[in-house]
Amino acid sequence: MDLLLKGMTKGEPLLVVGLVDTETVEKARIIHDTYPTVSAAFGRMISGAILLSSLLKEGQKVILQVIGDGPLKEVVAEADWLCRVRGYVKEPHIHLGLKDGKLDVGRAIGNGILNVIKDLGLREYYHGSVLLQTGEIATDLAYYFKVSEQIPATVSLGVYVDTDNSVKASGGFMIHALPGVSEETIEYLEERLKGLRTVSSMILNGLGPKEIMEEAVGLPLDIIDRKEVFYYCPCNKDRVMDTIVALGKKDIEELVEKGETVNVMCRFCKTGYAVSQEELLSILKAIDRQSEG
Repeated sequence: MDLLLKGMTKGEPLLVVGLVDTETVEKARIIHDTYPTVSAAFGRMISGAILLSSLLKEGQKVILQVIGDGPLKEVVAEADWLCRVRGYVKEPHIHLGLKDGKLDVGRAIGNGILNVIKDLGLREYYHGSVLLQTGEIATDLAYYFKVSEQIPATVSLGVYVDTDNSVKASGGFMIHALPGVSEETIEYLEERLKGLRTVSSMILNGLGPKEIMEEAVGLPLDIIDRKEVFYYCPCNKDRVMDTIVALGKKDIEELVEKGETVNVMCRFCKTGYAVSQEELLSILKAIDRQSEG
């Protein structure tokens, strides 16, 4: 079972979030048939979205989007307050060589923009953007927190892709320094994090979210929230029909003229939906009735 834990350090106002989402990222890899470099990038985006979702309230969701000039082009991950996550990649079949023994995610993404979009239940979505600093995702998210939300934060993400292309470890942690934290604690953390092993190696060695959090901060923790993590897409036939209605009468009439069944595939979960000519005609009749009314 994939799991996210949120905790507070005892004595110092540090918010710490730990995550293991190996099964979720492996499921995403299978759905989208991603090659190793893409699996690493996609996994980090999924983990990053889940970590950010730990800060949401009921009914809210967050979307991470990276658009770069590298061969990956675009990667998107969306997570809600229940840690349900989904995503898609523009180019799933990209694989580059290793850099310093790791999959070269930064080169695959290239230069570009990180967009953070939040549905907070308001009339309009919150939208924050920063230029990518490395394309490695974790440092870019930390930079986003610093620039867009003025929150000092550390973000670490790790995905280990095995030789058979399967994801064997995925997860991460996030540390937020809340108001009132001492300078001594900040300096201690900075020094500690320099020598920390990678998150993927922690997970491969059997550590869970709580152990990852404890190893990251080296301070006693109180766990304040616990959520199961899983890949989930809410798409269904009704939503597909709504999308076709939104095309407008002219475009729907053109589809009818072609005389073919319209096949629609969800880009998040690859589920296919067939919309028949009869269904298209019924949509047109409904539009006509509505305009007459």
